[in-house]
Amino acid sequence: MQKLPLIKNIIYVIVVFTMFNCQEKGNNSFSISGKIKSIKNSKLILSKFNDFQQNKTVVIDTITVNRKGEFNSVYVLKPGIFKLEYKNKTILLAIDKGQQLRIKGDNFESLKIKGSKDTKLLMKYEKLRQISLNKLVIALRNKIAKLKKEGASTSKITELRLLEVNNYQLHLKNLMQFVKEKMGASIAIYPTSTRWIGGEYLPFLDTLVAEFAIQHPNSKITSKLKERVAILKKTSLGAKMVNISIPDTTLVNINLKQVKGKYTLIDFWASWCPPCRTESVLLNNLYDNYHKKGFEIYSISLDSKKESWLKAIKKDNRKWINVSNLKGFNTSIAKEYGISALPFNILMDENQNIIAVNIYGEALKLKLKSLF
Repeated sequence: MQKLPLIKNIIYVIVVFTMFNCQEKGNNSFSISGKIKSIKNSKLILSKFNDFQQNKTVVIDTITVNRKGEFNSVYVLKPGIFKLEYKNKTILLAIDKGQQLRIKGDNFESLKIKGSKDTKLLMKYEKLRQISLNKLVIALRNKIAKLKKEGASTSKITELRLLEVNNYQLHLKNLMQFVKEKMGASIAIYPTSTRWIGGEYLPFLDTLVAEFAIQHPNSKITSKLKERVAILKKTSLGAKMVNISIPDTTLVNINLKQVKGKYTLIDFWASWCPPCRTESVLLNNLYDNYHKKGFEIYSISLDSKKESWLKAIKKDNRKWINVSNLKGFNTSIAKEYGISALPFNILMDENQNIIAVNIYGEALKLKLKSLF
């Protein structure tokens, strides 16, 4: 008789644990099913992004497709961004808890996906991204390539390269407006965060990530989005530049704090970046005009090959401070500031306070004229 309460307690614990475990599985379960006619008797690879910014994924499952092109799988996984692959073809899926994705199509290039509002939002974003990029950037690059073959003047190519840089910023603003107006705190905002920009959008991003945290409090994605906003704040106007110490062409470390200029332009570039190379012409003029008055340039190359870097410095007559550790985008300062595209620059005052970000061409020329 004395053992009965103990047995009851054990049974109670087992029941509670089972109920809790089932509830967790129910909350985090989702399914992927469908029919793709062109991939009969084959396999699909499902992976999940652990870190979208670093493109790190882990394979979740190999999905069997039967002789009719049909497949059906159920998973107990936390919400996230997934990748479904067939050979060298890929589609992104944004999956929240309880969603039942149904994928249908004649082939992998023309799929229709239902059952996930988050995936639908991500697909709309990706469609906009491609249209905007093609219209504002790719079309201009094709025009430049054509003019170069035709032997167009250097001044004309320079003009179009500067337009390309400005158009890319417009492209990013198009994407930010879509996120702001259409996406809400969907799980689908995670892939968009790689192209977030700060400045005027910082208050919105603060609110967005706060709302996302409420809906996904224990998600790793929440911490990744918070990290992204924190990075953007580092390059906001009035923020103070962190110290940088990178070796120059002679392997001597050049410390940013040792650079004594009233105004210093931190110029991120690479030998393989055409707009960066074009900007060298303007930087030369600005350096000649204002260096004696207190203007300095600290150029950080995101090259990985020393020969290419040194050749570009010589050809472009980059006579100011040039540094690189030849680690490309894995350069620590590039990672700290979340730089994923070039060119990128920061203008700071003598106290290392940021006074402008991503300022090029005529805008940079006018800015320095007003400062000096």
